[in-house]
Amino acid sequence: MRQKGLALVLVLWVLTLLTVMAGSFALSMRRESSIMFGMKTRAEAQAFAEAGIAVAELMMLEEDPLNRWDADGQIYEFSFDEAVIRVRILAENGKVDINRAELDLLLKLLRHAPIDVDMQARVANAIIDWRDQDDDTREDGAEKKEYQAAGLRYAPRNQAFQSLEELQMVLGVDAVLYDWLEPFITIESGQASVDLDKASAELRYMLESEDNFAAKPITGKSDAENAVPRVRAFSPTEQGGEMPGEFEMQEDDQAQPGRPASGALTIVSEAMVGEGVTAGVKVLVRRSSNSGQTFSVARWQPIHSKVHSLFAYEMENY
Repeated sequence: MRQKGLALVLVLWVLTLLTVMAGSFALSMRRESSIMFGMKTRAEAQAFAEAGIAVAELMMLEEDPLNRWDADGQIYEFSFDEAVIRVRILAENGKVDINRAELDLLLKLLRHAPIDVDMQARVANAIIDWRDQDDDTREDGAEKKEYQAAGLRYAPRNQAFQSLEELQMVLGVDAVLYDWLEPFITIESGQASVDLDKASAELRYMLESEDNFAAKPITGKSDAENAVPRVRAFSPTEQGGEMPGEFEMQEDDQAQPGRPASGALTIVSEAMVGEGVTAGVKVLVRRSSNSGQTFSVARWQPIHSKVHSLFAYEMENY
């Protein structure tokens, strides 16, 4: 009788173990399936975002000026298949050139940044100290001694910025500040001033604002009506064309009769599929003002930060 009881306990123990193993296996499979579905959905969103770059390239060459897409920071939205795609084109001469901007212009931008008021002048002067060709520390600036005091093992290059990412090495510029600044700055314009006609709505508002305080980053909920970009609905098929396929960076692309704005441009494309899954890409392109020249892609960068998502702006607000 005792042996039968032990056998029953053993059988129950084995059944319990098998049940736990089966449940664990099912949970593992469910998680893997969810991960694979998420990866597939994100890959689809990325492909749609890249297609948005091709659409932008075509629309900048549109003959009809009423249909041609402008590099003024407004957002164009269209749907294709199950995706909603938003595209924004920004002229580099409508941004603050961190290699050329004087202190006043840098301060106008930084006073709206998500940093303390006392950090605004420090960061602005540290930017100038990084790019100037001397070792003299500006008031509130930073040269080698200040970097050493901060525990950093490098000093300012005392040369022009070679990339936007280099700005993250400047004393006082952390990841949060850089992510906020990135859409508003450039090293491409070569100008000390900003062409406000080509500036984004957010940057134009900040540079023209007389508010002498550190404002919160501007979003679609801003009280300033003109501080957010317009969102325009667009249908590629209504323009007499078809949605292009995969975007290819070909050197022998020929220009269409229309002519886009000359100079360097940033094209931002973001796609949303499924239940709010988004992916984006940002491309820096250059084009000669002469008809017949091609777009050349200077930089191709996937978007990881959601700080300036194109889907942060509501269509019904405009």
